[in-house]
Amino acid sequence: MTNTFSQLISKFLTSVFGTGFMLTDIKSGFTAEDTKTPKDFLPVLRFVACSDIHLNNDENPKSTVYFANLLNDMYNYAESCQYKNLDAVVVAGDFTGGGAEKEYEVYNKITSENIKDNTRLLTVLGNHEFIDYRDVDATVGYTVYKKFVNENVDTDIVINGYRFIGISYDDNGKSFTGKTKWLEERLNNATDENPEKPVFVYQHPAPTLTVYGSGNWGDRDIRKVLNKYPQVVDFSGHSHYAAVDPRSIWQGQFTAVGCGSLSAFMGNLNYIDGDKDAPGESAGAWLVECDAKGNISLKLYDAVNRMFFKDIDYYLTDLANASKRTHNWHQQKSRDTGPSFPAGAEISSRINDNGEISLVFPEARGYYCAENYKVTLTDSANKKAYEKTVISEYVRATDEDVEINVGLLEKGNYTARVISYSPYARKGQILKNKITIK
Repeated sequence: MTNTFSQLISKFLTSVFGTGFMLTDIKSGFTAEDTKTPKDFLPVLRFVACSDIHLNNDENPKSTVYFANLLNDMYNYAESCQYKNLDAVVVAGDFTGGGAEKEYEVYNKITSENIKDNTRLLTVLGNHEFIDYRDVDATVGYTVYKKFVNENVDTDIVINGYRFIGISYDDNGKSFTGKTKWLEERLNNATDENPEKPVFVYQHPAPTLTVYGSGNWGDRDIRKVLNKYPQVVDFSGHSHYAAVDPRSIWQGQFTAVGCGSLSAFMGNLNYIDGDKDAPGESAGAWLVECDAKGNISLKLYDAVNRMFFKDIDYYLTDLANASKRTHNWHQQKSRDTGPSFPAGAEISSRINDNGEISLVFPEARGYYCAENYKVTLTDSANKKAYEKTVISEYVRATDEDVEINVGLLEKGNYTARVISYSPYARKGQILKNKITIK
């Protein structure tokens, strides 16, 4: 598929998906700008929300290091604050690679060594916790989980006055049809107690047509239940789609937040080419804080570079009031602008030890960071030597240039052209330079 056609498809499908998302949004209460956490915000509850660690039998894969660093860094962050507790760690499934007992042992080793006694570990089963058993008996996934984690595969607990409801897959590892009645009963109980108070729900796949990736990786049964409860703040994983993307937070009948992955962020640039890992190493998790009035602050942590994303600061208020949403698809898309490159930006070239050429240019941004770039390289005869659409560096919290390996090139003069695109497929600035390969 050519890049031009891919971009046209991307714009078209963004509109199609946007229509689907907007039909599920609450249109009233439009807010032009998203609000930031006030400086006097004082939490009474703090927890980590993460997913898709995908631990294997090796105790030292990158995801193991990211998970351990995340836990230690969040304790250090908490210690620097007026409110010093880390009250919970929520893991929304796929903490193992296939559900093997050795992988559970690795998970328990990391959590026992890095989670303190006053922090609750809240874990649900994702589809990967069943993979090793599906060909024989998927229900073994429950047996192993109960042996190593908890007798209860679904949980409903209160921490500092706030309800946390966790739902694992049915024992087939594929659906939630057997869990909807239980979930509805728990939510009825929670909202009857206090209809204004946020309720935190977590499960592996996102509710369908909510956050980024939920169009093709979502679950309709969960969505149907949560639609009835505007107080819900839901956390999910499964798709690995980049949590840094503004589409990874959604507000409609309730609030949904995509956790991305602690193994690698992914994306899908036009909805039909398939999911792709972001370039380089990427991993992330949310730090969630809630004050006594039910206001919520969300900060996104870069687990590779061990720092927060400086521009990701979501402040959610009036959670029970569906007319006061600031993060539905319609509102976020309306804020979007075509990304621009910094003043004086240029495309430069490098050559590696193998003789391969890389094009290097700074990141572009508009209201949001650029999501992708269409990169084209033509020779002096105007023949294309390279053409590809690539995911941007927005998956990392560091300020890095984009570097694209275009392979081996013959000596001569070339024209390099880069077009920036926003997360909502808005075309931005074009960067164009002459490149000479000697």
